[in-house]
Amino acid sequence: MKTYYSTLIILVFYLIAVKASYSQINFDGVWEGIFMKDFKVIIEFNAVDQNQAEGNIKMMAGNNIIQNDSITDIERNNQEFKFFIPDKQTPFTGNFNNRTSELSGVFIFPDSSKHAILLKKRIKKPKTIEVYKNFKEKNIPSKDLETDLMFLYSSLKKYHPQLYAFTSQDAIDNILELLKSEIYKAQTIETFFKLTTKLTDAIRCSHTGVRLPINYQNIVDKFGRYFPLRLYFANNKAFFISGNLLGSDNTLLPGNEIISINNKSIDSIITQLFYFIPTEGCNVTTKYNQLNKNFNSLYNLLDDSEEFIVKYKTSESIVKTTVKSCIKKELETGYFLQENKNLVDFNYMNNNSIGVLKIASFSINDMDQYLKKLDSIFNNLITTNTKSLIVDLRDNSGGHPIFAAQLLSYLTNKDFIYFKKNEEVKDFEPLYNIMHPNKLNFSEDLYIFVNGGCLSTTGHLISLLKYHTNAIFIGEEPGSTFRCNDLSLQITLPNTGIELNVPRTTFETNVTGFTPCEPFLIDHKVNSTLTEIINNEDSYYKLVQSILNK
Repeated sequence: MKTYYSTLIILVFYLIAVKASYSQINFDGVWEGIFMKDFKVIIEFNAVDQNQAEGNIKMMAGNNIIQNDSITDIERNNQEFKFFIPDKQTPFTGNFNNRTSELSGVFIFPDSSKHAILLKKRIKKPKTIEVYKNFKEKNIPSKDLETDLMFLYSSLKKYHPQLYAFTSQDAIDNILELLKSEIYKAQTIETFFKLTTKLTDAIRCSHTGVRLPINYQNIVDKFGRYFPLRLYFANNKAFFISGNLLGSDNTLLPGNEIISINNKSIDSIITQLFYFIPTEGCNVTTKYNQLNKNFNSLYNLLDDSEEFIVKYKTSESIVKTTVKSCIKKELETGYFLQENKNLVDFNYMNNNSIGVLKIASFSINDMDQYLKKLDSIFNNLITTNTKSLIVDLRDNSGGHPIFAAQLLSYLTNKDFIYFKKNEEVKDFEPLYNIMHPNKLNFSEDLYIFVNGGCLSTTGHLISLLKYHTNAIFIGEEPGSTFRCNDLSLQITLPNTGIELNVPRTTFETNVTGFTPCEPFLIDHKVNSTLTEIINNEDSYYKLVQSILNK
């Protein structure tokens, strides 16, 4: 059974936090226990508000993280407690003790076997601003940093299936030697983290990257100082969109180009932040996509000043203003592409003449419900004789490929094979064989919305849609296409606690005519204007309307 579970738990993708309902909030915190006598389990619940929580489960074999998954469907009824692990299709059911200090229950594997665990609540230590400062300013000895750096590289060499696919071994070895020369003295964990990203970025793999230890990031999130303005990045430039101008002279207006922050030019800031964002091959749209979503959090690693001097352009001159920092929870979270909480959402536009199917993620926990929803949607498209369908895949960072394969069966009238055979992953066997189109497949005009946030499984699907359909692609180059690496392992560096995500195999779709680093052909490129960004207008729908009107 250990072998079965080990196979199950390593099919992970990027961690996502999912909100779920629950009745009381006295279970939030960190819970720990030992599973099957060998594995340490760490489960964290965080209250979002009085009706919602976020959950995540980690499992460790020694120092290696072998599972790192979100938890959904969190429910508490008095002492009874339930949740679900979507990526493993594994429910948990159990009970709290009277003091809510222990949680006992069972995981129910997909083969219906039950496995017990006892979890105890970790006592939280008080966190103060002084603790934050000490934590952030603590220096780590250079010998420990070099040990971690070499451990990181040896782990990459041990596990990564295409370590030198885009950057030669000589070039990567030169980067390593340069980094070693920069850790000749003790330095903080953040300084070391920034150095390690130069190594992982050179791999040019969207599943290869490092992140700060979760306990470190949590304390930074609580006490850190953040740049308070929302910016939009394009073509190596940044523009002010909105934000808290407290402390400024209020002459900064939406649309003004930002020249520098605290005397660092925007192009140098972009260059530094790009190292922090793992991307696939030659792709840069993912880096800009992440900048536009998470600039303030990324920039905190470069500068956590109490105030920021912002230099910007007006129509007449270059002006300076000063803005005060803010804490993370005060940041604006509105990305110009509005978040859709439904993973699968459908509606009509243009008086019901155009169907719009939005797939926000392929991390779906119920196959039956998913297929029922797709059946309903595509049956309706046929019944209403709809001639045009938009499939919006923007910012879908992936998930389990079986859900993407099922969607493809509704969008093509051809037999297809999803993946080229991968002998290392037997669980995906159905995806290596012929799959047939669904009887409700849509055979009219198909439009696909894509952007730099289309990653992993979504990139695979995009390549198959390109190969098997006459779909019109609208937007910008997707973040991933026919090939990417995964079956990832999370490895903790021994001295800093920095986590390395490293894939162990390569998944490639069963297509021809694609070449790594060759630009993906977009039929109609979208270049959003500043006015559209400022007003949260969706330029994709404007463009598709003009195409359909012709």
